[in-house]
Amino acid sequence: MPELGEVKRQIAELEAKGDIDRAISELQKATKDFPREGSLYNKLGDLYIKVNRPTDALAVYEVGARSFKEETYYPNAIALCKKILRLDKSRTEIYGLLGELHKELDQRGEAANYLLEYAERKMKENDLESALETYNIIKELVPNNPKIIQTISAIYEQVGKKDRGAELRKEAREIESKQEKLKEKIATQELAEKTAEEKEPLVEEVKEEAFPAEEKREVPLEEFVSPEVAELLADKPAAPVEEETEVVELSDMDKSVELGELYLNLGSEDEAIDCFRGAAEKAWSSKNFDSVLTLNKKIAELRPFDLESRQQLIKIAEMNGDTELQINSMLEMAEAYNRTDKRGEAHLLYKKVLEIDPNNAIALEMVAAVEEAPDFIDLGEVLRTELKGDRKAIGPQNIETLISEFRREVFGSIGEGDYHSHYDLGVAYKGMGLYQEAIEEFEIASKDEDLRLKAYEMIGSCFLERNKIDGALRILNEGLKIGNRPSREYFGIHFLIGKCYESQENLTQALRSYMDAYNIDKTVPDLIKKINFLKNKITEIKKRGGKIQPPKGEKPEPPPKREKVTTKKSKITYL
Repeated sequence: MPELGEVKRQIAELEAKGDIDRAISELQKATKDFPREGSLYNKLGDLYIKVNRPTDALAVYEVGARSFKEETYYPNAIALCKKILRLDKSRTEIYGLLGELHKELDQRGEAANYLLEYAERKMKENDLESALETYNIIKELVPNNPKIIQTISAIYEQVGKKDRGAELRKEAREIESKQEKLKEKIATQELAEKTAEEKEPLVEEVKEEAFPAEEKREVPLEEFVSPEVAELLADKPAAPVEEETEVVELSDMDKSVELGELYLNLGSEDEAIDCFRGAAEKAWSSKNFDSVLTLNKKIAELRPFDLESRQQLIKIAEMNGDTELQINSMLEMAEAYNRTDKRGEAHLLYKKVLEIDPNNAIALEMVAAVEEAPDFIDLGEVLRTELKGDRKAIGPQNIETLISEFRREVFGSIGEGDYHSHYDLGVAYKGMGLYQEAIEEFEIASKDEDLRLKAYEMIGSCFLERNKIDGALRILNEGLKIGNRPSREYFGIHFLIGKCYESQENLTQALRSYMDAYNIDKTVPDLIKKINFLKNKITEIKKRGGKIQPPKGEKPEPPPKREKVTTKKSKITYL
């Protein structure tokens, strides 16, 4: 049996020669020899698409996705599932598989989104057992949330499973009871601390009265030291007496924030966010807009799907004339819409971003991706419409209303997850040519300080591979503004900027960017060849009396050398 590397090389050569049928034949053999190698199924599926065999492509993509899952290469499995849904959005089981994969990566928001779609489809197919089982899986993504459990119990009761519904209601009441006790404990503790603070000065006064200070004879310094030393000491001014610090009474807003932080430390995020929202409302009433901004930023960090906090941030940004904050908040809000399958709302928001900043690379890419796709469908809206038409009300609250409420509660209570897993997922998407999905993941990863620079580099690379040079340059130059990173991390940014300028025939600026990369790492042979090639080319043009395209604008200074930083490798196969 040949080595896997040799097989891949042979298939690449056949494809380059245009012998697709033979390449497919070799790949079919290879998948039998290497049944756990998901990348072979991915390549075979791509070749099936080239020869217009979509049904065969769908079959091998699914086998590849499950193979990647078995080998725990979850990002790659997700990317293959995305390819399947691009070809056929009706494959219900793929939504369930995507939910499982995102759950493995601790991406609870994406997991909940796909599992909700899966459950709704199963409900529409009258497969109640699968739907209810999925709702219980979603419940585990947001543990100890009584509202979600109550909604699930109502769904059980509506489909005739009253015993299970009663059990869930009991579970919800127990959680609520524990949370109430926790609140009471915190309130009692705060009251006790406040009472102790009020009593403390009284105790000091009693001590002073009970034990009056004895009268003391003033002793001259000369009795202890020589006259010369006494004279020196007498000239020195007396040390100032420190005044007692005045205890400042906390405002209602500050108390809410303090209580929110306490809940956060205890792991009660829902209660903490309620406190922060309450504090933000109080701050808004008192026109303390800086606090409104800070509190809503905190809520947005804790709840990536929260729309209310982002709406507040947009409003504050408009009031302060902070265009950067306004655009960033709008992009985050559009991303939240995308991840809850409200593609239509996201599309409109990206267009609004372009009204403010017509050259915004991210918004341009997202709008173009939708408008270039003739089969764009707001899947969530289609499902809701279908379910609305098919279901009949069966009580005070029908199933549709309960599911809608359940979805709202889930997304209102879920966090972002691990940013590294989003980065890895973006790499997997990019490797399979799913550039729009890759950019969305890198956007999320860029919220992590340690990943921001790498994420910008990868977004720029996605634009470059799609031949959107202006967008690539815009993102990459933004990346150069990120500071406090080791100098080696800027190598890829400079190299990609060089490739962008080279593709625009701006040889002088391309050479300058390549030299910036070379100054960071002088050991890359291909880079040295490229620099020498451009030098020779520029020299030849000058000899012939030709003009070299001048650089456009000033180039940022290369970043200074920084301390070495080690990063943990992720388990991902690069296709």
